[in-house]
Amino acid sequence: MKKLWICAACILLTVAACKKKNAAPDEVNFNNRLDKDVTLTVYNSMDDYSNGTNALLRKVIKPGAIERISATTLSYGKTYYIDWHTDNYYQNNWYNDAYPQAGAQVTIKPSQSSHDYYCNSDLKGNGRIIFLSASGTSSKWRAVDAFLFSSSTGYVSFWGSLSDAQKLHEITINKNFTAVHNYKNTAGAAATETLSFKVMRTDDAFIELKSGDSTLGSIVSGTLPTGKAPDYKSSSKDTVMALLPQSDYYFMMVRY
Repeated sequence: MKKLWICAACILLTVAACKKKNAAPDEVNFNNRLDKDVTLTVYNSMDDYSNGTNALLRKVIKPGAIERISATTLSYGKTYYIDWHTDNYYQNNWYNDAYPQAGAQVTIKPSQSSHDYYCNSDLKGNGRIIFLSASGTSSKWRAVDAFLFSSSTGYVSFWGSLSDAQKLHEITINKNFTAVHNYKNTAGAAATETLSFKVMRTDDAFIELKSGDSTLGSIVSGTLPTGKAPDYKSSSKDTVMALLPQSDYYFMMVRY
């Protein structure tokens, strides 16, 4: 009887060891639900994500495929920053976590219970193409005209009536979801403010300048006073309209 017990114990131990040896390792899974290739890049820090430096890994995920990455590479419990996009950058995840929308955006923290992420078709828009020139990390814009708008008159330029100080508006849009606004204050002194913004999922590139949940202004492409009234539609990628904090003017801004 004793020998039988020992044999049984040995068999159980052997089976358990085999199961442990053959068990699938912990994984972090990226599921491409699009019908296009997706380029996925993972960073260890927001600074690296923002500057496009020191990528931890980069993968091209085929349409409908799942990229399975071992948790020895992407550790459970650690925060990472992901950047994915199609070749034309129209479908991408450049949407900030401070203003969450459906689906994983930039920041992920894999765990045993949550380690599946999806490249979904509803993550799309021209914001990244316009404001980051697709593959870039920032863009700079300068005011060249100022308008007031009404439904009866459309856009009317007041640029000629503004002082040189009132005309100075320069904005840098950064990949880390901050906009640095350089201007002159009411006393004519140089001033700088850093604004957060929310990237909207729209065909026209559209960001809302924010302070917490409050909207301070916006910057949008696709509608320019150079276009035909009443919709003023434009396909320009180098000119936008900006409604800036504490101003009633719509500033036409060009990339520089």
